[in-house]
Amino acid sequence: MNSKAVIRPAIVLLLISAVAAGLLGVVSEVTKAPIAAQAEKSLNEGMMAVMPEASTFEAVDAEFTGTITGIYKSDTNGFVLTTAPGGFGGAVNTMVGIDADGVITGLRVTGHSETPGLGAKSTEPAFYEQFTGQSGSVTVTKDGGQIVPITSSTITSRAVCAGAQEALDWVAANGGAY
Repeated sequence: MNSKAVIRPAIVLLLISAVAAGLLGVVSEVTKAPIAAQAEKSLNEGMMAVMPEASTFEAVDAEFTGTITGIYKSDTNGFVLTTAPGGFGGAVNTMVGIDADGVITGLRVTGHSETPGLGAKSTEPAFYEQFTGQSGSVTVTKDGGQIVPITSSTITSRAVCAGAQEALDWVAANGGAY
């Protein structure tokens, strides 16, 4: 076998790979700031949706427990917590607003891997609006609570309830400390 026949294509392939890697690096750097800005905008819009009476939010420097992934204090002394309890298809990311009296002001499912047409209905107002005004214990009707679960998607409904309950419990235990 001729070594020239192997070396030349290998060098060409190496150069093509180096150029492609360099271009990917440039694109990554160029898009990093806009992606971060969009993520921040989406977070703020979500917080405003679950706590509409607040105008500013500040991240709370606290140790997260359970499925809590973020805690923010509002200028109205309420809190917005993000949680990621396990659903049928994986984590069901929720954002829960809780006022200074320990009452849910709003809830949104911000991300999930649930079944389309079933668990995915957790993002619809008919489901998540049931949480507004809830306090104390938040469970589905099958478990003695007041939240009507999504038909054929009790696991997802229970996961959203678990996220809301964990947020309520954290505010009840720690809200006065912040």
